[in-house]
Amino acid sequence: MSTEDIAPKHDPLAEEMDLITFQEADARLFKELAHTRLLVEQLNAADPVDHEEIAAQQVRLDALQRIAERLRGQRTQPPID
Repeated sequence: MSTEDIAPKHDPLAEEMDLITFQEADARLFKELAHTRLLVEQLNAADPVDHEEIAAQQVRLDALQRIAERLRGQRTQPPID
């Protein structure tokens, strides 16, 4: 399993202090990536297929993945095995 498939932990300090740390941003981004991937899968399986919505969600997914790659080097916690 690669480190990009492992959900980072939410940062309890960030939640307590109403801050968004790299750790919290990473955790939220991981959740949003999973949600958007699932949405794209569901849209592809729908009948009729909404090609415009799939394209829009794919653009969003691609942007989220680029952000995740950029943040991966800034993780404040080691990956969980």
